[in-house]
Amino acid sequence: MKNNILLLLLLFFITPLLIYSQNNAPKVSTPESGEDNSNLGISVSPSTLRFNVKPGLTQTKAVKISNDSKKKVSFQVAFQDYGLGTGGKQDVSVSSDYKNALSKYIVVSPTLVELNPKEAKVVTVTIDIPPGDAYAIAMWTTLILDQVTDRSKLEIPDANNNTMAMGINTSFGFGINVFQNPPNVVSNSVEIQAMKFIKATASKAGIIEIKAKNTGDGIGYCLYYLELTNLLTGKQTKLKVKQFSIFPGYEKEFSFELPNELGKGKYSALAVLDFGNKEELRTAELEFFID
Repeated sequence: MKNNILLLLLLFFITPLLIYSQNNAPKVSTPESGEDNSNLGISVSPSTLRFNVKPGLTQTKAVKISNDSKKKVSFQVAFQDYGLGTGGKQDVSVSSDYKNALSKYIVVSPTLVELNPKEAKVVTVTIDIPPGDAYAIAMWTTLILDQVTDRSKLEIPDANNNTMAMGINTSFGFGINVFQNPPNVVSNSVEIQAMKFIKATASKAGIIEIKAKNTGDGIGYCLYYLELTNLLTGKQTKLKVKQFSIFPGYEKEFSFELPNELGKGKYSALAVLDFGNKEELRTAELEFFID
C-alpha cells in the first residue's frame, strides 16, 4: 500500500434534544425541497405531565405525537433522570438509583413510535409507585422522544486522492417533563430570597431580577407577577403573569423586563408569588430609580 494514500471514513450522528417549557407544545418543521411547508412538522403535546400518585397505586397519562409532514418518521422512547447540582441551581445527570429519579417507576407503550405522513399516535405513560412511606416523595424525569434515522451510505473516496468521506445523519427529538408529586407532600414552601434592579440601557428601561427557593418537600408549581407603582404619580402597572416549576431544595432565578413607557422617576416594585397555598402568597418589595 502506498504511503501517500490516506483513507479516513468518519460517521457523525447529530441528535440534538429539544426541551420546551411548560404549556408550549413543541413543533419542528420538516420542509420539502422547493416547497413552502413552514406550517407542517412534528408536534408533541403536552410538554409536561404532572402526576400525583399515592404510593401503592398507579396513574396513566398520554402524550400525543402528530406528523403533519410529508415524510414517515419514527421515534424511540427513552428517559433522562437528573438531580440537584451545585448551589441548588444546576441540573446534573444521574442514574435511576437517584432518590428522586422517576424513570424506574414508569412504563410507556409503545417504546417505538412510527408515524406515516398526516398520522397521529398516542404514547401512554403509566407510573406505578411501590407502597410505603419511603416512596411518598417528589420525583421527576424527562421523557425523551428521539428520532430514529437510517444511516446514509458513504461514498468511498478515490484511493488516489488524499480526501475523506463524511456521512452525517441529522435528527431531532423532544423532551417532555414528567413530575410526580404524591398527595402527602407539602409543596407550599417556596420563598423569595432576593430581588434587585438592573439599570436601564439604550434598549431597555431596566430589569427586575428575583431569586426563589423551594424549602418544602414537594415540587412547587408557581405563578408570579410584578406590580409597579410610580411613587410620584401613583400610576400602577401590572406585568404579565408567568409560571415555573421548582423542585425541593432547588433555587430559581427569573426576571422581568420593564416596559420602556414607564419613563423616568422613582418606582416601587411588588413581586407576588403564588405557590399553590389558598391562604397565603409570597411577596417582596423593592424601590428603584429610572434615570
